[in-house]
Amino acid sequence: MTSSPAPEPRAERFLRELDELKIPDPAAARAALWLRLGAVLMAVGLVLGALSFPLAHGTGNSLAQGDALALGLGGITAAVVGAALFLRYSLTGFLRFWLARRAYDLELLGERLTAAPTAHPPTEGDPRNGVPRSDPAPR
Repeated sequence: MTSSPAPEPRAERFLRELDELKIPDPAAARAALWLRLGAVLMAVGLVLGALSFPLAHGTGNSLAQGDALALGLGGITAAVVGAALFLRYSLTGFLRFWLARRAYDLELLGERLTAAPTAHPPTEGDPRNGVPRSDPAPR
């Protein structure tokens, strides 16, 4: 009697199949750069916005106040752009993994459906597969 090898766990099979694809991601370094740039822009924008408040209120000179307000608005803009970059590139990594996982689950479902035994065909003239009707059928 021959023994068949133990079935491979799903997680190990998933990782093995991902390795077999060997799809290089040429933009991986670029995506990491944009992610870090977004984080830095957020931090710098918040610091500029916070520093512009005491600069604008610490002087009576309207020209210096205008410069401080422009610096604060530039900081807020940098923070918003940085947050958008950070969110976009952090979600990209998550959604790539989700898509790969979803494709794997659909492939597994397809394998299960093709390996499942076929159901008994309904009998001729019985649309409900043997379940009795609650109301008499009109003749």
